[in-house]
Amino acid sequence: MQNSEALFRLASLVYPARLYAVGGCVRDRLLNIEAHDVDVCAALCVAELEDRLRGSEFRLSDRSMRLGTVHISCDAGAVEFTSFRQDSYREGSGEHAPVSVAFTNDITTDAKRRDFKCNAVYFDLCDKKIVDPLGGVEDIKNRRISLTSSDCFEADGLRILRMIRFASELGFEIEKSTFESAKANAWRVKDIAIERIRDELDRIFVADVRHKELNLFGAHVKGFRLLDELGFVKTLLPEVDALRGIEQPKQYHLYDAFEHSVHAFEAARPNVRWAALLHDIGKAPLVRQFGYMHGHAELGADMAKDLLRRLRFKTTEIKRICELIACHMVDINGNMSFEKLKLFALKHIDVMDDLILLMEADAVGAMGKPFEGNRVADAYAALKASGVPLKIKDLKIGGEELIALGVKESERGKLLSDLLADTALNPQLNSKERAFEYAKKRAAKLK
Repeated sequence: MQNSEALFRLASLVYPARLYAVGGCVRDRLLNIEAHDVDVCAALCVAELEDRLRGSEFRLSDRSMRLGTVHISCDAGAVEFTSFRQDSYREGSGEHAPVSVAFTNDITTDAKRRDFKCNAVYFDLCDKKIVDPLGGVEDIKNRRISLTSSDCFEADGLRILRMIRFASELGFEIEKSTFESAKANAWRVKDIAIERIRDELDRIFVADVRHKELNLFGAHVKGFRLLDELGFVKTLLPEVDALRGIEQPKQYHLYDAFEHSVHAFEAARPNVRWAALLHDIGKAPLVRQFGYMHGHAELGADMAKDLLRRLRFKTTEIKRICELIACHMVDINGNMSFEKLKLFALKHIDVMDDLILLMEADAVGAMGKPFEGNRVADAYAALKASGVPLKIKDLKIGGEELIALGVKESERGKLLSDLLADTALNPQLNSKERAFEYAKKRAAKLK
């Protein structure tokens, strides 16, 4: 609910209780950057809020009476509401969800249960003024992250990953004692749901484009280095950590396999960063067991599949990333024919744009400069420029024609795949008449 007037109308209905915008939306406004989400809070329980909004333009959903949270929406957008509260967590754990909640009327008590001072700044929607119980405005001015309370990380291990994300995407520095507390409590992340960990890693890995107006070049690498410094690369991405000390041929690489992967990750576009970071993970087991790297792309794709499944990535994304990793060494010696390269591009057409980006990042990560003379990219460009169909559905003929020719259902897919490949090499087949003639001859041979 970015609409200020709607927020003020909501506040007027909640009155005489004070309604506050809180957290990231207030922090981002003070930084003069776009606020993506709005959270609001008040010294009201959900039932009281519901009474005051009954019959109004505002609709409530996803209530949690125990946590004092509810989703508020109207035609102008939506906000998340939370009652002022104090949280308690299971001792000795780092779990994200509190085991008990006590509601309060005190804004300072509510502020202390939040993670960082920069996120514990409130904006009174009635009086239209900042309320700053813990000195968060000063932290925002100084681009600093510090804790609201000394036991912040003990209560919730996910906050450590959030700290890294905020430091990366906002360009903030982490206050020394806060960083030391994070280091001492890093082990608590083991109790966090893996989906939440994955989501934080995903956001850290694109930290440089979260707030484009800040121009934070390399923010994603800053985030990765912080993850590494706190031991999360070793615990969450052990396949990447295993690349440390794996030496590579000096004529092709400036760095060992670990640093090469980090530099490739640094150079990669956001959509191929996971592939760039993982593209060489097959090297570590091969070198340590056999003393060579041959076949690391294929092995790395299998290892990446296990890693990404462990992090609960979507199946489609796992397939895409693993296909990129498996293909990144194609034509590494430059001896494939141009025709074979075109057929390769056709076979992997869905990932070719990303594969070119990955190969470019790999080159920068290897020798610090862009790829020169990428024959794979040239073949892909030639294929697209020829105007031939790139997918079976784009062929001039399809299943109906094959049925008319008496081609068995079990043989239709292969025939169309062969037609697609032959058309890529012989664009003259890209007409209905010639494609049908091709199919007719193939059908005769199948009988």
